Amino acid sequence: MQERTRAFIAFEIPDDVKGKIGSFCDAMRSHPAGADLKWVRADSLHMTVRFFGDLDRKQLDRARAAVRDLAGQWVAPDLSLGQVGAFPSARRPQVVWLGVEDAAGHLRALADLADRTIRIAGFGPADKPFVGHLTLARVRRGARPADLEELTRGLTPPSGPLTIRSITLFKSDLRPEGPIYTPLEAAAPGAGPGRGE
Repeated sequence: MQERTRAFIAFEIPDDVKGKIGSFCDAMRSHPAGADLKWVRADSLHMTVRFFGDLDRKQLDRARAAVRDLAGQWVAPDLSLGQVGAFPSARRPQVVWLGVEDAAGHLRALADLADRTIRIAGFGPADKPFVGHLTLARVRRGARPADLEELTRGLTPPSGPLTIRSITLFKSDLRPEGPIYTPLEAAAPGAGPGRGE
């Protein structure tokens, strides 16, 4: 049987921002409603650009090549942390996330560039459109989702600037204690004009 690798491409964020978000998640986790959520480890926070699922060796090589093609072709956009939200709704959340403010549309342009490069590498269109957010937690299987307003009552979401430091292809190993993400290929920004264009 051919070896397959569960993989995805994501925008990476700085460790200091991960720590700030992690402290906020700790506060939500201590809330009684937080017990029904499976929390993302702070060191694993990222913005997914494209989730591939299981790739064979040739597909993984194409994904690596796509990331290499992005090296130096983008400029880190000026972003900031946004508000807490949930999919599919705040009343019945299944996924709790922290939004990203992108007033100038630079993140969207960067996501479009990454998507075009991934398609050129031989992958089809994404299953769903890119939405700039950082997943904080998922409702445990069989649990009753907590109301988002209840979960965040009295808490102030983290704020401040957010910089994307690389576009990275990750291997994802699913473990009982949570997934382990291993970087396989990374593309650093360039210094040229434009913001992800």
